[in-house]
Amino acid sequence: MNRNREQHPARRRFRVGPGLLVTAAFIGPGTVVTASKAGAEFGCGLLWTVLFACVGTVILQSLAARLGIVTGQGLGEAIRRSFSNSVFLRPAVALVIGAIGIGNAAYQTGNLTGAVKGISVVTGGDSHVWVIALAGLTIALILLGRYRVLHRVLVGLVALLSLSFLWSAANALPSAGRLLQGLVVPRVGADHLTLVLGMIGTTIVPYNLFLHASGAAAAWRGEDFERAWHQCRWDTLLSIGLGGLVTASILLTASAAFFDTGTPWTGIDQIADQLRPTLGAGSGPAFAIGLFAAGLTSSITAPLATAYAVCGCLGWDARPSQRRFQTIAIAVVLIGAASALRWGSSPASTILFAQVANGLLLPMIAVFLLVAVRKASASGQANLSLAGYVAAWIVVAGVALLGVWRIVGALG
Repeated sequence: MNRNREQHPARRRFRVGPGLLVTAAFIGPGTVVTASKAGAEFGCGLLWTVLFACVGTVILQSLAARLGIVTGQGLGEAIRRSFSNSVFLRPAVALVIGAIGIGNAAYQTGNLTGAVKGISVVTGGDSHVWVIALAGLTIALILLGRYRVLHRVLVGLVALLSLSFLWSAANALPSAGRLLQGLVVPRVGADHLTLVLGMIGTTIVPYNLFLHASGAAAAWRGEDFERAWHQCRWDTLLSIGLGGLVTASILLTASAAFFDTGTPWTGIDQIADQLRPTLGAGSGPAFAIGLFAAGLTSSITAPLATAYAVCGCLGWDARPSQRRFQTIAIAVVLIGAASALRWGSSPASTILFAQVANGLLLPMIAVFLLVAVRKASASGQANLSLAGYVAAWIVVAGVALLGVWRIVGALG
């Protein structure tokens, strides 16, 4: 017994890895706005999307992290290696770069408009000026490499906002029957298909697959695989579970504040009303600061993830200190800022569009992830169970079908 404990001491230790970074990246303005809209308009009816998205996120992010641990590289490098001897190399690289570029440009627009909405509530001022200022701050942090310290502070502020929603939800829980029905009975219809895709796209974020793979490769480089994978699984499961709990809490507080009272939800300004039972007069400033922190945190991680993806796919050095890496990250910030200045007058609409774009692009990136994992498994690097592989394909197929339905509906 004692000998067994000595042989596997690391199994008793939990290690914080990149899972919390992934959670902090998807708990941004998109999650707050989209989940609030879902709860305000449909009550607990779309709670199942949170469960589906969390399960899907755990499955796909675990695959990305596993790939990073066994190969010591990011997902971009793995995709390039998987198609290295194939005529599909250039089309695959072009599709990944195009999908990540389009998706993250839209996501960055939502991040900036959400952050601007938060800070302008507290300080006032012209929103266009704030977009330019926040874009400049993000670029400076990318160039200086000082974003890690600021990221910790911002994650702390987002955590405080999350705790407020959790407390509010605990004080306004609906009946067990409504909760169970919302969780296990999928409600999908043409009238709210866009919101369903938005709820999924705000949690299963394509660029987080690249972020997680690179983060896991760095966090567990050179360590025993069994020990690293044991720690990584718990890190991923607990981190994504916490993010899902926060998302569900936002939805439930909106359901109690708007759907249950028959109060119409008209925009992002009303979200602070969800926190009033918990924070009273301080709900407005608290929400504004949290929204700003969530937007700025995501506006840093999205460009970095894009740079990891592009550099990896093109075979370039994917270190944040490299000029090419920084140029790509800055380009994402500038495109997002330009879009925010041009189309960001309605933050809620802009943010929801970004989440839908993520939902539509996710299947494409997930397929490349599965191909890379399959290649690594065939070479003996990453043994993957059949059940895990099938589960991942079910998630991808489900999101793809919703996306096709949405596109057909729009064309019709």
